[in-house]
Amino acid sequence: MKHSAILFVLLLISSAVMAKHDSDHPLTPDDWKEVMEKVLLLENTGLLPTLLPVIMKNQDTLQLTDEQISAFRDWRKHNYTNVVNIMNEIVERKFQFRIEALTPDTPDSRLYTMQSEIHELQRELLKIKLSCRNLVMTTFTDEQWSNFAFVVSDNPKLASLLSHVNYKTATNMQ
Repeated sequence: MKHSAILFVLLLISSAVMAKHDSDHPLTPDDWKEVMEKVLLLENTGLLPTLLPVIMKNQDTLQLTDEQISAFRDWRKHNYTNVVNIMNEIVERKFQFRIEALTPDTPDSRLYTMQSEIHELQRELLKIKLSCRNLVMTTFTDEQWSNFAFVVSDNPKLASLLSHVNYKTATNMQ
């Protein structure tokens, strides 16, 4: 299933500036750029790439409707804090794990427990990111998928996923 990549490529919004997040004002394209840059610092905490900042920064190119923009903003407003907190917790727990792993008197059972806790946090993060993915999957039109491929091709980190993405398959899932 070529399109499974787009399913995994989806979204997550997390603004690195809480004041901007908590504001009732929409984020500007520059704000979305800042969000994207800061979220990329936490990107390795989960499996799904964080694309909502990319989508919102390119909302004109993607020709998002007012309803879509509102839905994405609502998603961000309701999920941002939890997502960032979980991502930060994963980073912290991975760091603690590495310290414990190099401590000679740490038993294997402790490392298994710590790894299980990290995996549980990653599952929580995935659940939230999948809710955003589902929002995009159910709202994007064929034309938006085509425009999305164009936008992603400009992003070196994401462009490699394009060979695995078939936006028509995604739109057939709607």
